Amino acid sequence: MSLKLHPRQTKEFIGHYEEKKIFEKSYFNKTLQHCWLLEGPAGIGKTTFAYCAARAILSFNNLEQDKLSLFDNDMSIEDNKTLNFNYNDNNLIHHKIRENTHPDMKIVEQTSDENNIALKEIIPVDKVREIELFFSKTSVEGGWRIAIIDSLDNLNKHGSNALLKILEEPPKKCLIFLISGNKSNVLDTIRSRSRVLKFRELDVNDTTSIINKSATIQTDEELKKIIILANGSPGKAITLYNNNGLDIYDKLIDIFLKVSDLDITKIEPLLKSISIKQNLFGIKIVNILITIYLNRTFKRGLNILEDQVSNDEKNSQDLFLKHFNIRDIPSLWELIYSQTNLTNNFNLDKKQAIINLIENILKFKKNDVSKGNI
Repeated sequence: MSLKLHPRQTKEFIGHYEEKKIFEKSYFNKTLQHCWLLEGPAGIGKTTFAYCAARAILSFNNLEQDKLSLFDNDMSIEDNKTLNFNYNDNNLIHHKIRENTHPDMKIVEQTSDENNIALKEIIPVDKVREIELFFSKTSVEGGWRIAIIDSLDNLNKHGSNALLKILEEPPKKCLIFLISGNKSNVLDTIRSRSRVLKFRELDVNDTTSIINKSATIQTDEELKKIIILANGSPGKAITLYNNNGLDIYDKLIDIFLKVSDLDITKIEPLLKSISIKQNLFGIKIVNILITIYLNRTFKRGLNILEDQVSNDEKNSQDLFLKHFNIRDIPSLWELIYSQTNLTNNFNLDKKQAIINLIENILKFKKNDVSKGNI
Protein backbone atom coordinates (compact mmCIF):
# COMPACT_ATOMS: atom_id res chain seq x y z
CA MET A 1 0.00 0.00 0.00
CA SER A 2 1.47 3.37 -1.00
CA LEU A 3 0.62 6.89 -0.01
CA LYS A 4 -1.06 9.23 -2.44
CA LEU A 5 1.36 11.36 -4.41
CA HIS A 6 1.00 15.12 -4.51
CA PRO A 7 -0.46 16.21 -7.88
CA ARG A 8 2.77 18.02 -8.81
CA GLN A 9 4.55 14.65 -8.68
CA THR A 10 2.30 13.06 -11.31
CA LYS A 11 4.42 11.79 -14.18
CA GLU A 12 1.79 10.70 -16.71
CA PHE A 13 -1.31 12.76 -17.43
CA ILE A 14 -4.33 10.53 -18.05
CA GLY A 15 -7.83 11.53 -19.13
CA HIS A 16 -9.56 14.92 -19.51
CA TYR A 17 -8.70 15.03 -23.21
CA GLU A 18 -11.35 17.61 -24.18
CA GLU A 19 -10.35 19.93 -21.35
CA LYS A 20 -6.73 19.71 -22.49
CA LYS A 21 -7.70 20.56 -26.08
CA ILE A 22 -9.60 23.65 -24.94
CA PHE A 23 -6.58 24.87 -22.97
CA GLU A 24 -4.17 24.13 -25.82
CA LYS A 25 -6.32 26.01 -28.32
CA SER A 26 -6.32 29.08 -26.09
CA TYR A 27 -2.57 28.85 -25.56
CA PHE A 28 -1.53 28.42 -29.18
CA ASN A 29 -4.03 31.00 -30.45
CA LYS A 30 -2.44 33.48 -28.02
CA THR A 31 -5.79 34.03 -26.30
CA LEU A 32 -4.74 32.49 -23.00
CA GLN A 33 -6.84 34.04 -20.23
CA HIS A 34 -4.95 35.19 -17.16
CA CYS A 35 -7.15 33.16 -14.79
CA TRP A 36 -8.54 29.64 -15.24
CA LEU A 37 -11.16 28.28 -12.86
CA LEU A 38 -10.97 24.48 -12.86
CA GLU A 39 -14.26 23.10 -11.52
CA GLY A 40 -15.39 19.57 -10.83
CA PRO A 41 -15.71 16.84 -8.18
CA ALA A 42 -12.82 16.25 -5.79
CA GLY A 43 -10.07 13.84 -6.73
CA ILE A 44 -10.60 13.72 -10.50
CA GLY A 45 -7.38 15.49 -11.54
CA LYS A 46 -8.04 19.25 -11.63
CA THR A 47 -4.92 20.13 -9.64
CA THR A 48 -2.88 17.62 -11.63
CA PHE A 49 -4.06 19.38 -14.80
CA ALA A 50 -2.87 22.73 -13.41
CA TYR A 51 0.60 21.42 -12.56
CA CYS A 52 0.97 19.65 -15.90
CA ALA A 53 -0.08 22.80 -17.79
CA ALA A 54 2.37 24.85 -15.73
CA ARG A 55 5.15 22.39 -16.48
CA ALA A 56 4.51 22.62 -20.21
CA ILE A 57 4.31 26.43 -20.31
CA LEU A 58 7.36 27.05 -18.13
CA SER A 59 9.32 24.50 -20.17
CA PHE A 60 8.40 26.40 -23.32
CA ASN A 61 10.04 29.52 -21.87
CA ASN A 62 13.35 27.66 -22.00
CA LEU A 63 12.84 25.52 -25.05
CA GLU A 64 15.67 27.02 -27.06
CA GLN A 65 18.46 27.39 -24.52
CA ASP A 66 17.81 24.09 -22.71
CA LYS A 67 16.96 22.04 -25.82
CA LEU A 68 13.78 20.79 -24.16
CA SER A 69 10.88 19.17 -25.98
CA LEU A 70 7.52 20.61 -25.04
CA PHE A 71 5.66 18.54 -27.57
CA ASP A 72 4.85 14.87 -27.99
CA ASN A 73 7.53 14.69 -30.70
CA ASP A 74 10.17 16.99 -32.22
CA MET A 75 7.82 18.79 -34.61
CA SER A 76 7.57 22.56 -34.55
CA ILE A 77 4.69 24.57 -33.14
CA GLU A 78 3.28 25.03 -36.62
CA ASP A 79 3.21 21.27 -37.16
CA ASN A 80 1.97 20.11 -33.77
CA LYS A 81 0.02 22.35 -31.44
CA THR A 82 -0.01 19.90 -28.55
CA LEU A 83 1.29 20.61 -25.06
CA ASN A 84 3.15 17.69 -23.53
CA PHE A 85 1.62 17.23 -20.08
CA ASN A 86 3.85 14.28 -19.18
CA TYR A 87 6.90 14.43 -16.91
CA ASN A 88 10.42 14.31 -18.36
CA ASP A 89 13.03 12.95 -15.93
CA ASN A 90 15.75 14.88 -17.77
CA ASN A 91 13.93 18.20 -17.64
CA LEU A 92 15.30 20.49 -14.92
CA ILE A 93 12.18 22.67 -14.98
CA HIS A 94 9.95 19.65 -14.43
CA HIS A 95 12.18 18.63 -11.51
CA LYS A 96 11.93 22.09 -9.92
CA ILE A 97 8.14 22.07 -10.20
CA ARG A 98 8.00 18.56 -8.74
CA GLU A 99 10.06 19.76 -5.76
CA ASN A 100 8.11 23.05 -5.53
CA THR A 101 11.28 25.12 -6.01
CA HIS A 102 10.63 26.80 -9.36
CA PRO A 103 11.08 30.58 -8.91
CA ASP A 104 8.29 31.47 -11.36
CA MET A 105 5.64 29.35 -9.64
CA LYS A 106 3.65 30.22 -6.53
CA ILE A 107 1.53 27.61 -4.77
CA VAL A 108 -1.20 28.47 -2.27
CA GLU A 109 -2.66 25.38 -0.62
CA GLN A 110 -3.70 23.92 2.70
CA THR A 111 -0.92 23.45 5.22
CA SER A 112 -0.44 20.57 7.63
CA ASP A 113 -0.71 20.82 11.38
CA GLU A 114 2.24 20.40 13.72
CA ASN A 115 2.13 16.61 13.36
CA ASN A 116 2.17 16.90 9.55
CA ILE A 117 -0.99 14.78 9.31
CA ALA A 118 -4.22 16.76 9.29
CA LEU A 119 -4.66 19.64 6.87
CA LYS A 120 -5.91 22.97 8.15
CA GLU A 121 -9.29 23.69 6.60
CA ILE A 122 -8.85 27.42 5.94
CA ILE A 123 -6.02 28.87 3.87
CA PRO A 124 -4.85 32.08 5.61
CA VAL A 125 -5.55 35.32 3.75
CA ASP A 126 -1.86 36.25 4.02
CA LYS A 127 -1.04 33.29 1.77
CA VAL A 128 -3.34 34.69 -0.92
CA ARG A 129 -1.79 38.15 -0.61
CA GLU A 130 1.62 36.63 -1.28
CA ILE A 131 0.47 36.10 -4.90
CA GLU A 132 0.22 39.87 -5.40
CA LEU A 133 3.82 40.30 -4.24
CA PHE A 134 4.91 37.35 -6.39
CA PHE A 135 3.33 38.85 -9.52
CA SER A 136 4.88 42.26 -8.82
CA LYS A 137 8.36 40.82 -9.37
CA THR A 138 10.06 40.17 -12.68
CA SER A 139 10.07 36.61 -13.98
CA VAL A 140 13.33 34.92 -13.03
CA GLU A 141 13.48 32.96 -16.29
CA GLY A 142 12.01 35.66 -18.50
CA GLY A 143 8.64 34.12 -19.28
CA TRP A 144 5.35 33.35 -17.56
CA ARG A 145 4.74 33.52 -13.84
CA ILE A 146 2.16 31.00 -12.66
CA ALA A 147 0.16 30.69 -9.43
CA ILE A 148 -2.04 27.80 -8.32
CA ILE A 149 -4.64 28.13 -5.55
CA ASP A 150 -5.75 24.73 -4.28
CA SER A 151 -8.47 25.30 -3.50
CA LEU A 152 -11.04 28.11 -3.52
CA ASP A 153 -13.17 25.91 -1.26
CA ASN A 154 -10.65 26.59 1.53
CA LEU A 155 -10.70 30.38 1.28
CA ASN A 156 -12.81 32.42 3.65
CA LYS A 157 -14.37 35.78 2.78
CA HIS A 158 -11.13 37.66 3.39
CA GLY A 159 -9.13 35.26 1.21
CA SER A 160 -11.66 35.52 -1.62
CA ASN A 161 -11.61 39.33 -1.47
CA ALA A 162 -7.81 39.35 -1.55
CA LEU A 163 -7.90 37.13 -4.64
CA LEU A 164 -10.49 39.36 -6.30
CA LYS A 165 -8.20 42.34 -5.86
CA ILE A 166 -5.47 40.49 -7.78
CA LEU A 167 -7.85 39.49 -10.58
CA GLU A 168 -9.13 43.03 -11.06
CA GLU A 169 -5.75 44.20 -12.42
CA PRO A 170 -3.83 41.11 -13.55
CA PRO A 171 -0.22 41.75 -14.61
CA LYS A 172 0.99 40.69 -18.05
CA LYS A 173 2.43 37.20 -18.56
CA CYS A 174 0.83 36.04 -15.31
CA LEU A 175 -1.37 32.97 -15.13
CA ILE A 176 -3.54 31.79 -12.22
CA PHE A 177 -5.15 28.37 -11.84
CA LEU A 178 -8.02 28.27 -9.34
CA ILE A 179 -9.18 24.83 -8.18
CA SER A 180 -12.74 24.34 -6.94
CA GLY A 181 -14.88 21.32 -6.14
CA ASN A 182 -17.89 23.33 -5.03
CA LYS A 183 -19.51 25.92 -7.31
CA SER A 184 -21.34 27.57 -4.42
CA ASN A 185 -18.00 28.53 -2.83
CA VAL A 186 -16.95 30.69 -5.78
CA LEU A 187 -17.89 34.36 -5.78
CA ASP A 188 -19.67 35.53 -8.92
CA THR A 189 -17.12 38.32 -9.25
CA ILE A 190 -14.28 35.79 -9.29
CA ARG A 191 -16.11 33.57 -11.77
CA SER A 192 -16.74 36.51 -14.12
CA ARG A 193 -13.02 37.26 -14.24
CA SER A 194 -12.02 33.67 -14.97
CA ARG A 195 -12.17 31.20 -17.84
CA VAL A 196 -14.19 28.31 -16.42
CA LEU A 197 -13.06 24.83 -17.38
CA LYS A 198 -15.44 22.13 -16.16
CA PHE A 199 -14.11 18.67 -15.33
CA ARG A 200 -16.16 15.48 -15.12
CA GLU A 201 -15.51 12.12 -13.48
CA LEU A 202 -13.16 9.88 -15.42
CA ASP A 203 -14.26 6.69 -17.14
CA VAL A 204 -13.42 3.27 -15.69
CA ASN A 205 -10.38 2.71 -17.90
CA ASP A 206 -8.72 6.02 -17.03
CA THR A 207 -9.62 5.63 -13.34
CA THR A 208 -8.13 2.14 -13.26
CA SER A 209 -4.97 3.26 -15.03
CA ILE A 210 -4.36 6.13 -12.59
CA ILE A 211 -5.02 3.96 -9.55
CA ASN A 212 -2.63 1.27 -10.77
CA LYS A 213 0.11 3.87 -11.26
CA SER A 214 -0.48 5.56 -7.89
CA ALA A 215 -1.22 2.79 -5.41
CA THR A 216 -0.42 -0.87 -4.93
CA ILE A 217 -3.75 -2.68 -4.72
CA GLN A 218 -3.39 -6.09 -3.12
CA THR A 219 -6.04 -8.04 -5.02
CA ASP A 220 -8.27 -7.77 -8.09
CA GLU A 221 -11.30 -7.87 -5.80
CA GLU A 222 -10.03 -4.86 -3.83
CA LEU A 223 -9.33 -3.02 -7.08
CA LYS A 224 -12.87 -3.70 -8.30
CA LYS A 225 -14.39 -2.46 -5.04
CA ILE A 226 -12.30 0.70 -4.83
CA ILE A 227 -13.08 1.62 -8.45
CA ILE A 228 -16.82 1.27 -7.74
CA LEU A 229 -16.58 3.42 -4.62
CA ALA A 230 -14.44 6.01 -6.40
CA ASN A 231 -17.04 6.56 -9.14
CA GLY A 232 -14.59 8.20 -11.52
CA SER A 233 -12.44 9.92 -8.88
CA PRO A 234 -8.97 8.32 -8.66
CA GLY A 235 -7.97 10.71 -5.89
CA LYS A 236 -10.88 9.54 -3.77
CA ALA A 237 -10.00 5.91 -4.50
CA ILE A 238 -6.39 6.33 -3.41
CA THR A 239 -7.37 8.27 -0.28
CA LEU A 240 -9.86 5.59 0.73
CA TYR A 241 -7.54 2.70 -0.01
CA ASN A 242 -4.61 4.22 1.86
CA ASN A 243 -6.78 4.97 4.90
CA ASN A 244 -8.46 1.63 5.55
CA GLY A 245 -11.52 2.70 3.59
CA LEU A 246 -12.51 -0.73 2.28
CA ASP A 247 -12.64 -2.18 5.78
CA ILE A 248 -14.53 0.82 7.15
CA TYR A 249 -17.07 0.53 4.33
CA ASP A 250 -17.59 -3.14 5.19
CA LYS A 251 -18.25 -2.13 8.81
CA LEU A 252 -20.78 0.50 7.69
CA ILE A 253 -22.51 -2.15 5.59
CA ASP A 254 -22.59 -4.42 8.63
CA ILE A 255 -24.31 -1.72 10.67
CA PHE A 256 -27.04 -1.36 8.06
CA LEU A 257 -27.39 -5.15 7.86
CA LYS A 258 -28.38 -4.96 11.54
CA VAL A 259 -30.73 -2.03 11.05
CA SER A 260 -33.77 -4.03 12.23
CA ASP A 261 -32.03 -4.63 15.58
CA LEU A 262 -29.58 -1.76 15.78
CA ASP A 263 -28.17 -0.21 18.95
CA ILE A 264 -24.97 1.44 20.12
CA THR A 265 -23.42 -1.88 21.21
CA LYS A 266 -22.75 -2.48 17.49
CA ILE A 267 -20.28 0.41 17.16
CA GLU A 268 -17.06 -1.26 18.34
CA PRO A 269 -16.03 -2.91 15.03
CA LEU A 270 -16.53 0.37 13.15
CA LEU A 271 -14.73 2.39 15.82
CA LYS A 272 -11.79 -0.02 15.71
CA SER A 273 -11.53 0.28 11.91
CA ILE A 274 -11.52 4.07 12.11
CA SER A 275 -8.95 4.24 14.90
CA ILE A 276 -6.15 2.08 13.52
CA LYS A 277 -2.90 3.81 12.55
CA GLN A 278 -3.39 3.14 8.82
CA ASN A 279 -6.23 5.66 8.84
CA LEU A 280 -4.64 9.11 8.84
CA PHE A 281 -7.93 10.90 8.16
CA GLY A 282 -9.90 9.51 11.09
CA ILE A 283 -13.58 10.28 11.16
CA LYS A 284 -13.34 12.18 7.87
CA ILE A 285 -13.22 8.83 6.05
CA VAL A 286 -16.62 7.98 7.56
CA ASN A 287 -18.06 11.14 6.03
CA ILE A 288 -16.79 10.16 2.60
CA LEU A 289 -18.05 6.60 2.91
CA ILE A 290 -21.45 7.37 4.42
CA THR A 291 -21.99 9.78 1.54
CA ILE A 292 -21.09 7.02 -0.93
CA TYR A 293 -23.29 4.46 0.83
CA LEU A 294 -26.38 6.64 1.06
CA ASN A 295 -25.95 7.88 -2.50
CA ARG A 296 -25.70 4.32 -3.78
CA THR A 297 -28.67 3.27 -1.66
CA PHE A 298 -30.71 6.13 -3.10
CA LYS A 299 -29.81 4.99 -6.61
CA ARG A 300 -30.75 1.41 -5.75
CA GLY A 301 -34.10 2.64 -4.54
CA LEU A 302 -34.61 4.29 -7.94
CA ASN A 303 -33.35 1.14 -9.75
CA ILE A 304 -30.49 3.03 -11.40
CA LEU A 305 -27.55 1.48 -9.54
CA GLU A 306 -25.50 -0.38 -12.14
CA ASP A 307 -23.07 -2.31 -9.91
CA GLN A 308 -22.56 -3.52 -6.37
CA VAL A 309 -19.55 -3.67 -4.10
CA SER A 310 -20.69 -6.99 -2.58
CA ASN A 311 -23.74 -9.09 -1.85
CA ASP A 312 -23.71 -7.72 1.69
CA GLU A 313 -23.94 -4.19 0.33
CA LYS A 314 -26.98 -5.10 -1.75
CA ASN A 315 -28.67 -6.90 1.16
CA SER A 316 -28.02 -3.99 3.52
CA GLN A 317 -29.44 -1.51 1.02
CA ASP A 318 -32.55 -3.64 0.53
CA LEU A 319 -33.05 -3.68 4.31
CA PHE A 320 -32.49 0.07 4.50
CA LEU A 321 -35.10 0.72 1.83
CA LYS A 322 -37.50 -1.53 3.69
CA HIS A 323 -37.13 0.28 7.01
CA PHE A 324 -36.68 3.88 5.82
CA ASN A 325 -38.41 6.29 3.51
CA ILE A 326 -36.18 6.93 0.51
CA ARG A 327 -37.15 10.61 0.67
CA ASP A 328 -35.47 10.85 4.08
CA ILE A 329 -32.03 9.86 2.76
CA PRO A 330 -30.87 13.45 1.98
CA SER A 331 -31.92 14.64 5.45
CA LEU A 332 -30.25 11.68 7.14
CA TRP A 333 -27.05 12.30 5.19
CA GLU A 334 -27.04 16.00 6.05
CA LEU A 335 -27.41 15.28 9.76
CA ILE A 336 -24.71 12.60 9.84
CA TYR A 337 -22.35 14.60 7.65
CA SER A 338 -22.61 17.79 9.68
CA GLN A 339 -22.10 16.03 13.02
CA THR A 340 -19.14 13.93 11.92
CA ASN A 341 -17.64 16.98 10.22
CA LEU A 342 -17.92 18.82 13.53
CA THR A 343 -16.06 15.97 15.21
CA ASN A 344 -13.31 16.15 12.59
CA ASN A 345 -12.91 19.93 12.69
CA PHE A 346 -12.72 20.18 16.47
CA ASN A 347 -11.00 16.84 17.10
CA LEU A 348 -13.85 15.58 19.25
CA ASP A 349 -14.26 12.06 20.59
CA LYS A 350 -14.57 9.51 17.78
CA LYS A 351 -16.60 7.09 19.84
CA GLN A 352 -19.20 9.73 20.58
CA ALA A 353 -19.32 10.57 16.89
CA ILE A 354 -20.13 6.95 16.02
CA ILE A 355 -22.74 6.81 18.80
CA ASN A 356 -24.31 9.94 17.29
CA LEU A 357 -24.27 8.26 13.87
CA ILE A 358 -26.19 5.25 15.23
CA GLU A 359 -28.64 7.48 17.11
CA ASN A 360 -29.31 9.54 13.98
CA ILE A 361 -30.02 6.39 12.00
CA LEU A 362 -32.37 5.16 14.70
CA LYS A 363 -34.06 8.55 14.86
CA PHE A 364 -34.99 8.38 11.20
CA LYS A 365 -36.07 4.79 11.51
CA LYS A 366 -38.38 5.63 14.42
CA ASN A 367 -39.80 8.59 12.56
CA ASP A 368 -40.36 6.28 9.62
CA VAL A 369 -42.15 3.76 11.84
CA SER A 370 -44.40 6.40 13.31
CA LYS A 371 -45.45 7.39 9.80
CA GLY A 372 -46.36 3.80 9.05
CA ASN A 373 -43.89 3.57 6.17
CA ILE A 374 -42.31 0.23 7.05
